[in-house]
Amino acid sequence: MRVPYVNLDVEHLETLLAVVDAGSFDDASIDLGVTASAVSQRIKALENRLGAILLVRSRPVVPTDQGTRVLRYARQMSLLSAEFSAEVASEQPIAVAVGVNADSLSTWFAPVFAELAKYEDLSCEFVRTDENRGLELLRTGRVSAVVTNAVDTIQGCTSHKLGTMRYRAAAKSAFAQRYVPTGTAAELVHAPMVVYDREDPLQYDMLKQVAGAEARPAAQVHHVPDSMQFVAAIEAGMGWGMVPEPQLLKASDLRVLDEQWFIDVPLYFQRWSVDSKILGRIGDILVTAARDHGLHLLA
Repeated sequence: MRVPYVNLDVEHLETLLAVVDAGSFDDASIDLGVTASAVSQRIKALENRLGAILLVRSRPVVPTDQGTRVLRYARQMSLLSAEFSAEVASEQPIAVAVGVNADSLSTWFAPVFAELAKYEDLSCEFVRTDENRGLELLRTGRVSAVVTNAVDTIQGCTSHKLGTMRYRAAAKSAFAQRYVPTGTAAELVHAPMVVYDREDPLQYDMLKQVAGAEARPAAQVHHVPDSMQFVAAIEAGMGWGMVPEPQLLKASDLRVLDEQWFIDVPLYFQRWSVDSKILGRIGDILVTAARDHGLHLLA
């Protein structure tokens, strides 16, 4: 979208954020304490100002391509405005959203929460996402920062490597004895498998690494979209799966199928490249937590 310089109304930008976050004009009106008609008028005024439709009026509402660009700008302005207000007089906490993959949340994030709890001026929303898909949340402005495995830094952002998470092919001991007794590639292909969800590539990548590029599972595939319950399903004997080493160390009856059957997933902290003390503070906390957990040792 190419437009001449325009002075955008902050109230209109905040209304755009409210509508997208709430999912509808009516729900946004409740959050903002105004009528739904007032919300609609503000959005229409913003669209007229920019000469573009910003929202698809569905339920929930969906930003258009132009709306996504404005939304990201609006969220950056909202964060900086909140930080400025906090420095001057406001007692309201600053709200910030961070995208984090489920495995990080369940393994090395506890110290992050402990550090963030020390700041009474901060209101955090952690958006659970796959490490492969987090950049889309950052690109659209849904979050201000994200833990991701993407090496490339998207435009307008900065990136810092946190370290590497190692995943190992593992299974319940009795399961391993039944399905993978000698540890061959053919046995792994014909053993039942547990994956996180349909977007989880790790188990399929492991099969290709062990049995060749054309390898596909020849038995049941179970989908368990929760990090803790994913491991619980493997412990129950439903199948083998790629388990993060930190979870593997805590599991009572899981066995590594082969010491060479592992995949290393790099983790990066990407954030908007704006002069935000809050994002800088969160970045420092994440880097320290990742280092203390040993993720840097595989970097």
